[in-house]
Amino acid sequence: MRKGFVVLSVLGVLVLLSVQRAQPPYPTHPHFVWGLTPSFFEHHRTHKDAEVVDNAISILLGIGDFCWHEGFHFQLIRIQKACVELDPSFGEAYENAAWLLVSYNRKDEALALLKRYLQANPNRYEPYYEIGWFYYHWQKQPAEAIPWLEKAVRFPHPPIIEHTLAHAYERAGRLRDALGVWENKLKRYPDDPIAKRHMERLRQLLSETQTPKQ
Repeated sequence: MRKGFVVLSVLGVLVLLSVQRAQPPYPTHPHFVWGLTPSFFEHHRTHKDAEVVDNAISILLGIGDFCWHEGFHFQLIRIQKACVELDPSFGEAYENAAWLLVSYNRKDEALALLKRYLQANPNRYEPYYEIGWFYYHWQKQPAEAIPWLEKAVRFPHPPIIEHTLAHAYERAGRLRDALGVWENKLKRYPDDPIAKRHMERLRQLLSETQTPKQ
């Protein structure tokens, strides 16, 4: 009787396993970092190159999310760098890794990575903007940021990118250029309250600097 019960129990476990199929690790982790679809765990007979890369990056990002929440930031930097080796167009990986590097005062590495970003993606605004932001925000060098930001706005970009360029002009003492950015933005977006406020402020400031003192 006992032997029969054991056999039935083993069969029951095998059936249960066959129904459940393979499951991702850490299924009960509070952040559930392995964001993979069930199809990933199916048996595949063919593997398209793009699919292989996407799945590999998904695994890396899953591990990376775990590293972020657990504080393993240096490991996360390595993971983000591995992602761009697999997909050189993966902008967020460059940007996130650079942000982490700057946060740990590894600015030279961050800038080198952003320039690799630009080399791999020269026909989009993001790498130019990220390098410009590096100089403007992290290095407090608005004059160094301006050439990069000027290049960024030559590509299709969200309007807010122009705000950084205008602020960089102003901090570098180029008030008329800054005013020109806000005026140009108002021509395209007449109801933009931010552009209107800065345009009026700079016009007033320029007027005051040109008015001779009595």
